[in-house]
Amino acid sequence: MGRARPGGKVLFKRPGPYRFQDMTHSPAGRAVIVIMAVGIVAAVWVVMRGGMSAQQAPAPGDGSGAGTSPAPGPAVAAESPAAATKASPRPGPADPPDEGLEDHVEALAGAATAEAARESLAELETWLRSLRPGAAAPVIRGFLESGRDVSLPLEFRIGPGGFLETPPTLRVALLDLLGRLDPEAAAALGKDILSTPTNADEWAVALRDVARIDEDGSERNYLRAKTEELIRNETWQANPSVGYLNAFDVLVHTRATESTPLLSELIRRKDRRDLAHAGYLTLDRLTQRAPVEVLERLRADGPLRESRPGMVAQQFARADLREPAQRELVRTWLLAPERTPGELHAFAGIFPNNNRMISTNLLTTETPPSGVELRAHDVEVLSLVSRWQQDPAFARVRPHLDTMVGRLRQFTAGRAPLPAAPAP
Repeated sequence: MGRARPGGKVLFKRPGPYRFQDMTHSPAGRAVIVIMAVGIVAAVWVVMRGGMSAQQAPAPGDGSGAGTSPAPGPAVAAESPAAATKASPRPGPADPPDEGLEDHVEALAGAATAEAARESLAELETWLRSLRPGAAAPVIRGFLESGRDVSLPLEFRIGPGGFLETPPTLRVALLDLLGRLDPEAAAALGKDILSTPTNADEWAVALRDVARIDEDGSERNYLRAKTEELIRNETWQANPSVGYLNAFDVLVHTRATESTPLLSELIRRKDRRDLAHAGYLTLDRLTQRAPVEVLERLRADGPLRESRPGMVAQQFARADLREPAQRELVRTWLLAPERTPGELHAFAGIFPNNNRMISTNLLTTETPPSGVELRAHDVEVLSLVSRWQQDPAFARVRPHLDTMVGRLRQFTAGRAPLPAAPAP
């Protein structure tokens, strides 16, 4: 059912069925590729190290832890000969844009197959691009404010640049197309969409459009608050769509470490594996981007440590000990009297944790470190941890340091030597 906007305008329509989304990757070095299901969104884990446990890449909620130039996406961009023939001409006085849109609405309403829907979407994009500059935005806005929609036999599928390869509804398609055609207008319309609960797929695209033009970060708090509002929406949370789960990427894009308590709350939900896993993956990616801020919050999160001790330990294993602030956080965590053997075992068994999830996201991208980068890291960290082995202050955790040193020696021995330094 729809929900009325102020003034009686309605923006509504829940997305249709969905299935797993394909991702691509490029293996690096000795990487082992593990396919993971993020609730309902598929992703690719690039395991740069051995020792990956069930806690590092958990089954959802299993108790162990859970800017580019706009370009047409593959689903709606390829202009077929039929699209070139059927596309409406540039509108004139006797052919208002909103009337031209109706032909495409009717065609999409009659599209019974995915192929027919893709062809009709390509024709719609061609027609919108044929309009005079600035004309597409009011056409799209007018349709959205009418409260109408058309369900499509397609899934919410993200392609290159964060644009959709396939949209589940006409409304989502129009929002996505406006993001390609007129980013400024898309961001303005996105804020209108975000002013009232429509559906999670529309909100996901609207959040993307606002974030894409926020070059100075002035919208960071707004984006974080609206993403948290989406995540907490009880109706959307009860049956999360692909767009709902993909919207978590906005928190990663904005480095919203303030959202750690919300993610912690989701991860602890043993009754909802999908939400727990989405929260875990988002927290993991945040740790990679803002390790000090996230690890400080995790150190103080008693409920999460009690619920998912191994997962928290493995987040600390992501720390880069070459950085003084991260090194001190790990040192304090290791030596804390409340540290349990299980936590220490989980930490040492995955350290150094440089595994990466490679996926196609609304806003962010992920590039695994190269073999040269990994070896440079391992050589320096091996020297540091070896010194800890000799430090009496670490006597209680010495067996775990031995495990860490053994892993680092294995990695440094198995990788190609570092390139020679350039001649002075």
